[in-house]
Amino acid sequence: MVPRSSSRPRGLPRLCAAAAASALLTLSGAAAAYHTDDDHITDDTAWTLTGEKWFRLGLFKGSFTVADRLEVGTYVLPWAALAPSVFAKVRFLSLGPSEWAVEGGLFHIDTGVFARSGPTAPVFTVGTLTIASTLRLAPRHQLSNNLVGTLVHGTGRIDDSTLSGTGEGALTNLQYVGAYEYRISRTMALVITGRYRLLQVLEAESDFTAQPDDYTSVDVQLAARGDQIINFSYAFSITPALAWSWESFNLRLGVGYGNFNVPGVNFMIDKRTPIPEFDLYWTF
Repeated sequence: MVPRSSSRPRGLPRLCAAAAASALLTLSGAAAAYHTDDDHITDDTAWTLTGEKWFRLGLFKGSFTVADRLEVGTYVLPWAALAPSVFAKVRFLSLGPSEWAVEGGLFHIDTGVFARSGPTAPVFTVGTLTIASTLRLAPRHQLSNNLVGTLVHGTGRIDDSTLSGTGEGALTNLQYVGAYEYRISRTMALVITGRYRLLQVLEAESDFTAQPDDYTSVDVQLAARGDQIINFSYAFSITPALAWSWESFNLRLGVGYGNFNVPGVNFMIDKRTPIPEFDLYWTF
């Protein structure tokens, strides 16, 4: 059979979510040491660690910052599934009340490590590129805007009977992420994060084979030649959270609603659900 572009590999995003470790729950970090003019929330903003704090280490993410401008790190828990990752963020411009940064990341996920599906297990390479700007509206208020591109390349075979046919939507995509911050006090801030998937694109070079039953086989490479390569699915989420920051310890708690996004690899699950947000880490 020759499928149209709507024939997509099923089971992809939750599969990658497992590889990326489900404990990466909505990673958006808290600030460095207290909320001050020099210490800022760094995730989903253009900021990097500044001043005396160089290192960040937590449940989900570890990084170090060089000369206040360059942050290099990795997502911690995916290493337990032998899914290595690296990212780098450069704050390249400070212009009045605005900051600008560019961030790139790379994930390698071999699902055979946990799916036990042999040498034909899907292997994903995920690259991300983010352009971020942060505008200080007032001493207690700031607004960040991020344009996030994610490129997915995969090889292997997806068997829905093996993977339980879970999930859809993990393809090359472009997202907008906005984050508004209100500093309630020196130690607590309210952060409201909105995410919208602008579009997703079938990858023409993909050679996935999805097998939804014993009689049907769908070649994704053929699907990418159809007339619906670009898909507008209107996936979104909005998540309010409280971010506490003390001298070294940082904690963030919140709950939102929408299409859950797997941090780092930026796969949005198609089903809309409540989204818990939790992060804790130390800076030193």
